[in-house]
Amino acid sequence: MLRASALLLTCAVVALTAAACGESGSGGDDGPASLVPASASVYAEAEIRPEGELRDDALAAAGKILRTDDAAGKLRELIDKGLADDGLTWERDFAPWLGEDAGVWAGNLQAPKPSFALIVATKDADAAKAALAKFEKTSDDGPYTGRSYEGIDYRVDAEGMAVGMIDDFVVGGTEDAFKRTADARDGEQLVDSDRYEKVVGELDEDRLGHVYVDGRGLFDVALRDDPDAARNLDRIKSILPFDKVGPTAFSFQADADGLLAEGLTIGLPDGPLREIARLTSFGGTELLGELPGESWGAWAVPKLGESAQSLFNAFAGAFGGAAVAAQVKQATGLDLEQDVFSWIGDVGVFVRGTDMASLDGALVISATDEDRAATAFGKIVGLIGKESGTPPRPVKLDGADAAFSIATPDADKDVVLARGAGRVVAAYGEEAASAALDPDAKLGDADNFGAANKVLGDVEPTFLLSIPDAIKLADAAGGTDAEFDKARPYLEAFGVVAGGGKSDGDRVESSLGVTLR
Repeated sequence: MLRASALLLTCAVVALTAAACGESGSGGDDGPASLVPASASVYAEAEIRPEGELRDDALAAAGKILRTDDAAGKLRELIDKGLADDGLTWERDFAPWLGEDAGVWAGNLQAPKPSFALIVATKDADAAKAALAKFEKTSDDGPYTGRSYEGIDYRVDAEGMAVGMIDDFVVGGTEDAFKRTADARDGEQLVDSDRYEKVVGELDEDRLGHVYVDGRGLFDVALRDDPDAARNLDRIKSILPFDKVGPTAFSFQADADGLLAEGLTIGLPDGPLREIARLTSFGGTELLGELPGESWGAWAVPKLGESAQSLFNAFAGAFGGAAVAAQVKQATGLDLEQDVFSWIGDVGVFVRGTDMASLDGALVISATDEDRAATAFGKIVGLIGKESGTPPRPVKLDGADAAFSIATPDADKDVVLARGAGRVVAAYGEEAASAALDPDAKLGDADNFGAANKVLGDVEPTFLLSIPDAIKLADAAGGTDAEFDKARPYLEAFGVVAGGGKSDGDRVESSLGVTLR
């Protein structure tokens, strides 16, 4: 690629991450999306020179991550260090012309050489042209060929990468994408697309950037060039009509308290895709807050049995659902309807302990029908004993109506299967099994849960991970190395990672955040 394009992309990525490349410029009312063709499959845009409160918040976040009181200065120092090999500096070669925002779009993602273009706004087009000329002189990526398209002069390197000015934007990327970017000026633009506006228009306006994904065109090239792939894809689409799914967009925010990404997918067709979305969109459940309070890693999903049954009916139905169920019963003795789907409610997982001696955890299943759960539990315990060759040993466990221990020779603790208090658990160790059935303290009352709530705002958390506790465990296990220790000061800036969301009809909303310390 032309070195100019690489340098621009480097600066844009650094500035997107920390939003501190300098004071605000004026990129005009029309942003990079005004040059993106409406057919683009993926588009990302960032405020690379934000202003006001947005910039202050981004710098506050960057200061915590970089462990400095002068985030802007530190970022400029890092950028200059990256540019030093090319004899360039931020202040001399970028600050005079770089505008407010930058975007990158991509298409033909299944092709051997996908198309993409980086679009960077300028506040001084003449200064930008002078900078491109200097970048070319300092680059060793030549030879370059001068070309013209629709009255636009640009340069192409030996790898077919183009760079030039289109209106007041610097554009670099594959030559075909450069031309399509030029065509978008007077053609169908992404910024005017209904699909783009419907999903991006609902994102938080006070954002550092956003990503837009439209799956409709992602497989066009594969289908056009590979008939066999097209036939196989048609079979999949008969079960999972992903080509009918509407667009998805994500926004990104940052302040002194944490980093947050919020996503929205619209136009989700009825059927198994909605069930998958419900399982993967971090839909809320009270079970998460009822897990043991010492947990530093936890996740829960609602109504897993109901969703699993719907997905089984959709997928197995295509191959003869009754036959599949009969084969499972013959092989395991389990009736999928009675012994699995009918009683499994919300399901959660937790991990706790910050050294190898205290490390444990469990899978926790809420039973919606305790009689069926009891019957299934006996069958499952017997099946595990048969398949493992290790007879389950009955144990007495607080809060359990029935409990069995299965020896694990290569581990410090046995696997414990227990049933009681409306739950079925599979735990690593007896203490974890007891805590899973009836914890002394609940996660919903713990600091980690409070931090997850804070970073997600109005969204109910469904999973969380405490980075400080994970670091303690890594230290105790002796698994760190020089590279980890080098990254440690930055990792220690992060607190709790949390996710949550909800699905409602054809909409899926999700959030992923991390607190800053």
